[in-house]
Amino acid sequence: MTDCIATPASCDPRPTVAVLGAGIAGMTAAHELAERGFDVTVYEYREDERNGLGTAPAGSYPPVKLGGLAASQYSTVGTRDGSPAELRPFPGRRGTPTAPRCAVAGEHGFRFFPAYYLHIWDLLQRIPVYQCTDAGNWQPTSRTVMDNVRRVITQGTTVPGQPSLVFPRERPRSLAEFLSVLGQLRQLGLPAEDIAYFQSRLLRFLVTSPLRRAREVEYQSSYDFFVGRGRAGVAQYTYSPSFDRLLRDMPRVLVAFDPNWGDARTNIVSYLQLFLNMDRHDDKADGVLNGPTTEAWLDHWYRHLVALGVRFVRAGAESLEPPVAAPGRPAHLRPRVRVRLTDGTLLAPDYTVVAMDAPAAEWITTALRDTGTGGTVAGLDGFTTSAPPPHEPLQPQQTRPEARRNPYLVDDVGRVPWDRFQTMTGIQFYFDTEFQLLRGHMYYAGAEWGLSSINQHGLWEKRPQLARDGHISVLSVDIADFNSPSTHLVDELGRGKTARDCTADEMAAEVWRQIVTALTNDADNVAEALLPWPVWYALDRGLRMESGSGQGGGRVVRNETPYLVPIVGDWENRPGGDPWNPHGTSLTYVLSHGGWLADLEDRGVWQARHGGYQVHHNSVVFAGTWNRTFTRLTSMEAACESARHAVNAILDHYVWVGSDGSDEREHTTLPWRFPYGFLDQGLSSPVRMPTPAGDYCYIFDVENREPADARSLRILDSKYCQQSLPHPLDTLIPPLGGQP
Repeated sequence: MTDCIATPASCDPRPTVAVLGAGIAGMTAAHELAERGFDVTVYEYREDERNGLGTAPAGSYPPVKLGGLAASQYSTVGTRDGSPAELRPFPGRRGTPTAPRCAVAGEHGFRFFPAYYLHIWDLLQRIPVYQCTDAGNWQPTSRTVMDNVRRVITQGTTVPGQPSLVFPRERPRSLAEFLSVLGQLRQLGLPAEDIAYFQSRLLRFLVTSPLRRAREVEYQSSYDFFVGRGRAGVAQYTYSPSFDRLLRDMPRVLVAFDPNWGDARTNIVSYLQLFLNMDRHDDKADGVLNGPTTEAWLDHWYRHLVALGVRFVRAGAESLEPPVAAPGRPAHLRPRVRVRLTDGTLLAPDYTVVAMDAPAAEWITTALRDTGTGGTVAGLDGFTTSAPPPHEPLQPQQTRPEARRNPYLVDDVGRVPWDRFQTMTGIQFYFDTEFQLLRGHMYYAGAEWGLSSINQHGLWEKRPQLARDGHISVLSVDIADFNSPSTHLVDELGRGKTARDCTADEMAAEVWRQIVTALTNDADNVAEALLPWPVWYALDRGLRMESGSGQGGGRVVRNETPYLVPIVGDWENRPGGDPWNPHGTSLTYVLSHGGWLADLEDRGVWQARHGGYQVHHNSVVFAGTWNRTFTRLTSMEAACESARHAVNAILDHYVWVGSDGSDEREHTTLPWRFPYGFLDQGLSSPVRMPTPAGDYCYIFDVENREPADARSLRILDSKYCQQSLPHPLDTLIPPLGGQP
């Protein structure tokens, strides 16, 4: 392999790679590796839901379901494979609805593409849109999937007791527009001093160094940060009841953030990025696709990957088989892991990218952990199956119970708000008339179950038709809170029901009631509201009811898509190495050249000396939202970024093996000198970082994209933090009510 590194044009084909899982992480890894000449096969156990419906000729759709949580979900009336119907009549709706003649597309969530999703934007502009020719062949066009994104320029929010508000998703273009926005804020009844202090805390975060964020802010909740509660436990500021309620409600609505237990660094970084990019005036500031995700993105991606030589196989992975011990052999020549499929087939790829969800990754690596492998594999032990601490997230490890759980059972997951896994799910309401609540996103402040929605069909090129699809419009809703009781829906003991206690029909009816109540501020006359009522609804496919398979009768008992949320002090518990930016512009924790790195290698774990993701037994790398990323938030963006880190680790390892174990990638190959503020400011990096095996994948750090004006104070704060000193501003400005 040494000659291959020296003269790649004359060497044998690149190593084989098995990618386990066809979600965003798996597809991204396959894409990046195929572009660099690796021989890639993707294994996914789920079939594309459109196959077997008789709506298109055989072979029209991919053999496996692509996209994971990002994929569209196709629901039908009646049974499919003996399972209950996924598309169900809305309870209480009079008359017989028009049944669709084909499967109906819906989304798990918004499929929202905010401006700071730079990994996704970079990816979308590299996927051609394919068009079917008269001969039935698919050919690439000059358009890319990025052209299929439509800008969303508005967002709305309900206000308890007042009319709903609509805000622009762009910076006001004039003083008049700015004053108009301020006028709406006044309608919320928020005191000016509350707004001023909140803004001061945001500015305080912006001038806080990544080092202090890692050492201190990650161990605070976002609520504690915004009230200025320090180590002494005393809040510096008390907000008015109306502002305090808003501060506690809005994080739940966004992505199941908990203000009391959510990691302040992740929560505030995500919040800031959503608003710092409002000054963009191109057509990709914030957007959604112009059709169902699977059709507008994933189908084109599949065709492009096939054109790059990627193969897709419908098969599940059962386990990763430890390599046979080879004492005395050099580390880079030791045997590699084999993959056993559920049908008993044993694969022997050169590299394996585990791009499955966290519970599945923990399950298939059991045998590897039994061999004493460290790093990511050790971090996976109990990551999903250990019960959360009973008292609070920072409860000492030695006092926690050793109980294990099934991470897919609703009764076992998310019972306490500091559980790192929660149930965040979606529901689609279908209407037999045109109904667009808002051409943008809607947040229902005060809704017990943390609801938000979008009428996505209004941005689709191919609009639904009643005769064909059984509906004309669709409202996609996210349910972010499965634990709070309803004030209206009660059980036989008079207690408010939570979403986890409901049947499918109860959940649909209660979500719609909460939406109508929030919009009309009338909890008693929901049935009389001046809104059209749904004719159909479809719950997220990941939910399963107690009556058996599918979404039949009984309450929710299983969620096949547990959602990872950022919990106070929990970042260090995520498996694997820290993310590494090839440009060297980010805070990373680089292993020393001493005992720790040597100890990892003794346990079959390799890591480049510059840091980054780890390679286990010369072959296994992990990718997915549960790994550490600069994005931090569980999202399409984090999945895409994580896969790029995994590919970069494979490139480094491949070069290390090809150099006979001498090149350990301590530095990137070309030292560039970058102008101040030049990096991470656009949709793609201006400078490539090559290796002998091909360019590193672009990596964007969202914290590098915070305003450049704050950098000087961040740099100064990092020096203070290294010396265990308070933030520079804290040494100049006494706490509220304190003495100078």
